[in-house]
Amino acid sequence: MQVLEAIFGTIKSLDSGLVLILVFFIIGLIIRMKPLKALSAGLTFGIALTGVNMVTGYITGSVSGAAAAFAENAGNTNLIALDMGWGAALGIAWQWKLAFLMFPLHILVNLIMLVLGKTFTLNVDMWNVANKVATGFFVYCVSGSVIVGFAVTAVQAVLELLIGDANRYAVEKISGVPGVTLPHPMFLNMPLFWPLQKLLDKIIPSNKTLDAAALKEKIGFFAETPTIGFILGTLMGLIGKYSVVDSLMVGLKLATGLTLIPLAAKLFMTALTPISDAANEFISKRFPGKELCIGLDWPILAGASEIYISAIISVPFVLLLALVLPFNTVLPLAGILYLCVPITAYLMYEGDLIKMIITNIVTIPFTLYAATYFSPMLHRLALEVGTDLSGLAAGQQLAWYGIDIGFIRWFACEATVGNIVAIAFVILYAVLTFFYLKERKVKEAEIAKELGK
Repeated sequence: MQVLEAIFGTIKSLDSGLVLILVFFIIGLIIRMKPLKALSAGLTFGIALTGVNMVTGYITGSVSGAAAAFAENAGNTNLIALDMGWGAALGIAWQWKLAFLMFPLHILVNLIMLVLGKTFTLNVDMWNVANKVATGFFVYCVSGSVIVGFAVTAVQAVLELLIGDANRYAVEKISGVPGVTLPHPMFLNMPLFWPLQKLLDKIIPSNKTLDAAALKEKIGFFAETPTIGFILGTLMGLIGKYSVVDSLMVGLKLATGLTLIPLAAKLFMTALTPISDAANEFISKRFPGKELCIGLDWPILAGASEIYISAIISVPFVLLLALVLPFNTVLPLAGILYLCVPITAYLMYEGDLIKMIITNIVTIPFTLYAATYFSPMLHRLALEVGTDLSGLAAGQQLAWYGIDIGFIRWFACEATVGNIVAIAFVILYAVLTFFYLKERKVKEAEIAKELGK
């Protein structure tokens, strides 16, 4: 046990970019790539991921200050839970004493599913094991049982693989990268969003799709990504009662971030193409008729302007709802530019901005209430592991606005203690997932044919 803790403790101490350089290097050697070529692919992927994370953090920092100023000016004293963003929240989650056991659980579930032929996804996204840690800890807090916490987390791991399988060709079509998929926990929201997707597809037919390219064609300069970033950033500054000059600087920073992020994202294809080709060759030679898909983190979609545009447009709605919703205690700050729903919606709607924005706004109340529910648990863990909380005023707590699959985790936790409403929700989610996956088989076959597979 101590050896396991030491090994996985070392892994979790590394930055996600370093972890994935190592992971892709090892995968490259296994699938018979030349060592230097494998190292080059891993290094390029690590650079791409680090670049995307840096620019995303830069964008978020540009917006969060203006949002905090707006909330402070509004004077709502009920918002006692201060959002610290996903990075800090998962950093605290990693310090749970049983966190290291989530690595072997992640690997074991994946191997069992592969051996049984229930998935073709090899999930190498080791950084998001942190999300499994968070799930296990939250369920443990509510149920009081470590075993139940790990059992629920194992179910999450299975669902991630199934939904990753169900969107393989959709990911390839929209990202341009073959042989990969996205078993990130955020995509567990897809079955929940599925009824809304079907409704929006009826209301807004496919011939009325409005993505960033279509928007640019209609209004030219004002639809270019840097221009949108500059306008929205400046408006955010003015809403936060910044001076005109400071507001313009917020706009410039946002425009800069939105211009740089597609450049970093292009490196993912450079890194992944040789690995994908080598993996397909390796599998086809040794396991004829079998297929293997590499499961990655979301940044392979990071070059899509629609994700950031829909998230930024939603910020004023986040602030307004945080101020007026009864029983909400969370002040969105570091995580106010919440990307999980826009990313999921981007994949579901293939970049249709209108549908993405509607979906994002509809889900904001649920995101706020989930953050409110989990705030005391995060604060408790922060105290237990000795996090410096001296910056908080008396009565304030830490929070995580934009907690991944927060609504699903909320009801999963409550179901473990016999909450009837939560149990009904879990059953509903299982039914929706069944029919969602069934429909995806048909859709994936259509996309595969379109891609010439």
